[in-house]
Amino acid sequence: MNARADFARYARPEFARLFRALHLDVTYTAGQGDHLTLATPDGAGGAHGADSTDSTDSTDGSDRVLDLVGGAGSSLFGHNHPALLAVARSCFDERTPFHAQASIRPGAAELAERLSAMVGATTGSSYVVTLGSTGADAVEAAVKHATVEHRRRLGALQEECEVSLRRIRRDGLAAVPCATGPAEGRPCAEVLTETLDRIAGMRRAEPVFASLRNAFHGKTAGAATLTHGGNVPADLHVPGPRHLRLHDWTPEAVATAFDAECVAVHTLRVDAAGVPHSEVLRLSPLAACFAEPVQGEAGVHEVPAATLAALRELADRHGAALVFDEIQCGMGRTGTFLASETSGVTADYYLFSKSLGGGLAKVSAMLVAADRYVPDFGRHHTSTFADDDFSSRIATAALDLSVTYRDRITETGTLLRDRLTEVAARWPDAVVEVRGRGLLLGIEFALPNPGSALLQGVFDSESLGFVIAGRLLHAHRIRVMPTLSAPTTVRVQPSALLEPADVDRVAAAFDEVAGLLSRGDYATLLEHLTVPPAGEWQPRQHVPVPRRDRAAQHGGKRSGVRRVAFLANLDVPGKLSSMAPELSAWTEEQCEAALDRMWGELDPYEVARHRITSAAGGEVEVILVAAPFTAAQANAALRAGQRAWLSRTVLDAVELGVSLGAEVIGLGGHTSIVTNAARDVVECDVRVTSGNSLTAACAYDLLLQQLAGSGPGERRVGVVGGIGNIGAVMAELVAPHCESLVLVGRPGSARRLATVADRFSHLTDVEVAEDMAALRDCPIVVSATNSADPVILPNHLSGDRKVLVCDLAVPGDVHPAVAGLPGVDLVSGGRIRLPGGQTPRFPGITLPPGIVYSCLAETILLGLEPGTPSPSYGGLSSAGVLAARDLAVRHGLHPARIVSDDVSVQPWIVDQLTGAIEENIG
Repeated sequence: MNARADFARYARPEFARLFRALHLDVTYTAGQGDHLTLATPDGAGGAHGADSTDSTDSTDGSDRVLDLVGGAGSSLFGHNHPALLAVARSCFDERTPFHAQASIRPGAAELAERLSAMVGATTGSSYVVTLGSTGADAVEAAVKHATVEHRRRLGALQEECEVSLRRIRRDGLAAVPCATGPAEGRPCAEVLTETLDRIAGMRRAEPVFASLRNAFHGKTAGAATLTHGGNVPADLHVPGPRHLRLHDWTPEAVATAFDAECVAVHTLRVDAAGVPHSEVLRLSPLAACFAEPVQGEAGVHEVPAATLAALRELADRHGAALVFDEIQCGMGRTGTFLASETSGVTADYYLFSKSLGGGLAKVSAMLVAADRYVPDFGRHHTSTFADDDFSSRIATAALDLSVTYRDRITETGTLLRDRLTEVAARWPDAVVEVRGRGLLLGIEFALPNPGSALLQGVFDSESLGFVIAGRLLHAHRIRVMPTLSAPTTVRVQPSALLEPADVDRVAAAFDEVAGLLSRGDYATLLEHLTVPPAGEWQPRQHVPVPRRDRAAQHGGKRSGVRRVAFLANLDVPGKLSSMAPELSAWTEEQCEAALDRMWGELDPYEVARHRITSAAGGEVEVILVAAPFTAAQANAALRAGQRAWLSRTVLDAVELGVSLGAEVIGLGGHTSIVTNAARDVVECDVRVTSGNSLTAACAYDLLLQQLAGSGPGERRVGVVGGIGNIGAVMAELVAPHCESLVLVGRPGSARRLATVADRFSHLTDVEVAEDMAALRDCPIVVSATNSADPVILPNHLSGDRKVLVCDLAVPGDVHPAVAGLPGVDLVSGGRIRLPGGQTPRFPGITLPPGIVYSCLAETILLGLEPGTPSPSYGGLSSAGVLAARDLAVRHGLHPARIVSDDVSVQPWIVDQLTGAIEENIG
């Protein structure tokens, strides 16, 4: 069984993809106390987790991981606590029934009594307990019970008013006006009839539930409505009960938050003399107010006691229930059995789960004050798995442990918080705050501010906590996770078994991470991402989003200077350090591994902006937008049938460019290839160009110059990539000027090459070949494939004659060793020199100063001439190529012959073709 592949395919595809990207795709085989055992690739426990090549493993090679996630609060007593295992074994040995519905179940009875007693020890009340399986179960039960309470209360009032109406009719008071009160002067029957109508209307309406800003109460329909899920897509929100979100936590704002929704009705009182008097009564649709005394998933924030007291007042003013969700913070995790105990505020309902099951059983409980409980609720609110003796007996044992460990929780929690607070004080620019109490702590990290746009995308608010989690796991063997709704806050929720030595280890690990962030040592912090990923990569699912109103987007035109956006992908992993100089210490292999991990996780992002001036005096602002994939990744995805995903990624980049105010969108590198030569980009407000026409024009002028100086037998041209957009038009352009052409393609391409050859076979002799050896008798070679690796090797060229090789591909088609062959003149074609000595730097583009790719140059030119149509949308034409060449000359942008794109490799400028262009135009 391949657990990683099966998990990705059949269980949690999105999590599998995310874990792979973050290098959190590990498996644990055993757990004891606060430690988990990592699995080796063969499935056994081992020293290297899921990846035996992980260079960032802890130095002692241990496979034991200190678990500070604690089951998101469930493992207060660690993994497999002996006392809880003993109860579980006892249930198995005694053959305790797991399913004995419609009977008296002793385990459930004992658990309910113990819960009522332990909560009642603080509140002084008695409770009826409804058991379930999960925390969300308990929340849903509370929503249902509060709804029933609300409706029964309205029903009782309606019944009372109906009796009163019948009484006044019986006693002849129906037409008698009320003597006093708010309805004074109105007939008694009219007043009561109106009241009954309003009560009936409120009973028909859905009740309303209130919860606090940043609340988390679960993910089922009702619970999710109460949850303030800012990081959940809008289309994943399922309609639930009507809801009031309390954003302002000040006591007065909370207590009066729902006053305007009250409905005034009138009741009647008849005195001893038979005189009717009216009285006012306010009805409210509010059924319950929910609050977590400590908001765990929101980043571990304690709700102030004054706010909890105001919630009590709000509930009382509206006759609603106050519900304290102690699912994560209760059971003694904060040092007191109820996290709300220190506030002095008493609720009507209490909810428990997570640690109630001791990390072994899935169990939850809703406690309702006995004087509020609706007796027949339990008859109708049932569950197949609720009340089972197995879970109940383990939960009862867990309650015992909560008492046993109470003092230790307080002591260890205080020590841990103090040590982490010291870390925060040492690195104030990295750590915002340490919050919480007991063994429910959160460490909020400040978003770093790296200089490169790439790393700004890596260290966003959604990713920071996971990056820190990866570093702690692979460098320190400590397991943490960010909180769900506040992912810049890392949860620290160990068990009550945590030892002082473990506290020292945790403090040292967090100190190292905070120091890396403070110093901006991102290469070390992200080093765990440089381990090659395992398993098959899958793209993110596209989530359709309606196009926003572009007029309302940021950006727009800037005081008369037109904008263009140029989209580009990284051609080779080794250029990662150009995009992110902070990672310059990484090897090319590390860069490739990291890019493979992050593949599909980054959104398109703005890289740089520069203004370019034309020789004719015009000006345009160029925005470089990164399409987050490499050439090799694009080709791999195309082979895997994932063109639609690639195209969608580019379309997202297009939308970003347009939102930034671009009037021209240029597609560079593989962004043109994966969008079918830009045809997938359907725009009516902007012009779109692949820039391929100017790329072809550069090569055309170079080849014409070479052909003009060549004698008989030296004008045979080899075209590699003739099926492609650029290759086909190049062949068509040079055909009238050469003695013969050979179109060379990969094996199996002959039929399509022959179709291309038919277009200009009347102009010259044309051959088709599927072997690169056909280039050996070609003195002139031009190549424009979409391969991510070199296709022209030294043995493919003649060794006994001069050969001009024009490589138009990015990344290059020609192996670097070709440049060293005697007699070979290798030129990286499709490069343009900007006029006037301008030298803008675009990260990721490692061309010499003042040189840009032709596709970028064509984008600039279209920005300079708003009335000129794009010559490079879809298939290229000879006319479009020549038009692009004319456009370049008008603005002083001329081709440059360079040997290498990378200025760090070798001298690069050979010459500039200005004179040849002007001569050919003339």
